[in-house]
Amino acid sequence: MSKRTSLAVVLEAPEKLYLKEFPLPEIGPRDLLLRVEMVSICGSDRLLFRGTHKASSFPKILGHEIVGYVEEVGEEAAERYGVKKGDRVTPEPYQMCGHCEHCLTGNYAACQPRKNYGVSFTCDEPPYLLGGYSKYMYIGPGSKVHKVNGDVPAEAACLSSVLGNGIRWIRTKARVVPGESVIIVGAGALGLTTAVAAAEAGASPVVVIGLTRDEAKFRVAHQLGVDATINLETENVKEKVRELTGGKMADVVVECAGAPASIVMGLDLVRAEGRYVLAGVTGGQEVKLVTDQIVNKELQVIGGHGQAWEVEDAVRLLNSRKYPLEKLITHHFPLERTEDAMKLFLNPPGDCIRVALVP
Repeated sequence: MSKRTSLAVVLEAPEKLYLKEFPLPEIGPRDLLLRVEMVSICGSDRLLFRGTHKASSFPKILGHEIVGYVEEVGEEAAERYGVKKGDRVTPEPYQMCGHCEHCLTGNYAACQPRKNYGVSFTCDEPPYLLGGYSKYMYIGPGSKVHKVNGDVPAEAACLSSVLGNGIRWIRTKARVVPGESVIIVGAGALGLTTAVAAAEAGASPVVVIGLTRDEAKFRVAHQLGVDATINLETENVKEKVRELTGGKMADVVVECAGAPASIVMGLDLVRAEGRYVLAGVTGGQEVKLVTDQIVNKELQVIGGHGQAWEVEDAVRLLNSRKYPLEKLITHHFPLERTEDAMKLFLNPPGDCIRVALVP
């Protein structure tokens, strides 16, 4: 074991974070060591922090939305990923087996048992550094790593998998074509990256629905190519959507908020024979739906989990600098203040979209 060490933030128990020093792992032929440049706090990190996530376990290093630099790379890994020491890269969250039905059919996010950096791995045995809340991070076999151009802001680059989610929900799941109307429920980072994916797919109009406290997010949404925003607390959402879609309602609705009331509302906003993608999670809450709407309108209701094969396109879009996605990271904290960062993200002010740690 190398004598070099890395500082990392460990979740020892629900809502208990500690700074700890770990030895850097020996890097074999198929391994990569990443020097973390920036990691953003995902919504699922909040559940893990509280101990309410289905993958909650301890001790754990959180963090799976990452950009960094290749510090060390094995020969096989260098060839597989097409990278060398010093390259700037973003790793995907999932580690795949590569031979199960899910991996072989392009849905490696469903590979079982799930191996997800910063989510499913604990840090009580080598190689320890399996999450991004750390100075360095271990990337093992079965991972996917993508090069990021040097001029892409770290705030945008660390959101590669978040944008990949939006592309999956818009392109792969909803199969949006140019000219279709897309309504996105939820003005957080997932909703706004989904809006970018919709704009890139040629959707028109692209509409984001949020709350009064989301006014700052609405301003960012318009900078990202959104055509209209709707405040569900002050406007008649159904009438506004009817007006924006020429009376027919939306071709596609993507629910990103995960609130039971907004999930129910989404069914009212989809046109007959439209598509409804459920991407937000409720944390296990039951949602009462009038399923007659699904039957009578012949809706397609589609579940949207995580990206798989969409991050390639996400990184191409990030490298193009076409959309100012760096605006989604609104607050920065050093690793030593991770607890403060998490507390802010748990009770965010109106101008907060995503919080990032800068090791």
